[in-house]
Amino acid sequence: MLVSIDILLGLSEVMLLTSMAVTVLAQFVTGVLNSRGRHLLYGLARLLQQIDPEVEEEAARRIAGTILMHPMIRDGMGRYGSTIHREEFTKLLMDLASGNIPREIAERLGDETRAILMASLEKNGVTDPKAVLENARLLALELEIDKPELASNIRQSMALLEAAKGQFVAKINAWFDQSIDRIGERFTLSTRIITVACSLVVACAIQLDTIQLINRLSIDTELRSSLVQKAVEMGEKVETTPETLYQLSGQNKEDIKQLLQLGIVNVPKSFEDWRSNWVSVSPLGIAFTVMLLSLGAPFWYNALKNLLELRSSLASQDDAQRKERQTTQSTDKSPAEQAMFGRKPGAGSQDS
Repeated sequence: MLVSIDILLGLSEVMLLTSMAVTVLAQFVTGVLNSRGRHLLYGLARLLQQIDPEVEEEAARRIAGTILMHPMIRDGMGRYGSTIHREEFTKLLMDLASGNIPREIAERLGDETRAILMASLEKNGVTDPKAVLENARLLALELEIDKPELASNIRQSMALLEAAKGQFVAKINAWFDQSIDRIGERFTLSTRIITVACSLVVACAIQLDTIQLINRLSIDTELRSSLVQKAVEMGEKVETTPETLYQLSGQNKEDIKQLLQLGIVNVPKSFEDWRSNWVSVSPLGIAFTVMLLSLGAPFWYNALKNLLELRSSLASQDDAQRKERQTTQSTDKSPAEQAMFGRKPGAGSQDS
């Protein structure tokens, strides 16, 4: 039983170290693509069309993109913001309509799109967005003076509800949270797709064959013991939450070097070496590796931790059973056999 656990521990250790590389690569790709910001752009555009179905998709996307490129919202130069609160969204829409925005934002929005936004606000009961915003700020200030114990977002929300009471705020409040939830679901799905693609790239690049690895762990005691020892060290090093694995992903160079030395991870020196090595690699094993790596580093962290606990429990049981067997064997021996092995006869026997 312990051998099977050790095989799983060795596999988990390799998958944990490799999935860290997959995580770093997936985060890099997601960041380059600005995936979270683009999904937020799409979701906010759909929300604007829900508020006013007459707003065309192109205009809705331009309005949403302008908001997400606002200096207070964007994630650096040229990158859409990845987070926005309901009150911020409502205020920025009225800021854009009133023209109370920086020059670069006004140029991005365009006069035609601003007119479309203004018409949409008027249709939903906001005829003077600039005055509404001024009233909302004054009401928020009064609430801060009268009720300082309230959180800032609650004060802002109460002020907007009072100053812009009407269909515009009602529609945003009715649909914003649901829209953000769906945006999160779409972003999670796209991240899973990116993770699977990165797993495929890593598995093919290092030609990690899981079936071949399991076979090696089954017959190579030294390899298995080495990986189990590394698994124990990793379990002691990561004691808090799976998120700390991302901090360790750049600190596991020695562990990767050991995998290289053991021949588990193959980094070819040239394209010809990489291509010729496919003869000894099973496509099914690579596909299995991709599936396992796509589970993510947190999954393998938890698997490693649980297997270590199970191994410790089984090892304790084996030790207890071994001691019990030795005790039973000792008591079953005759006095002559006990004397032969240096043990005294039983208490009831006497020397003649």
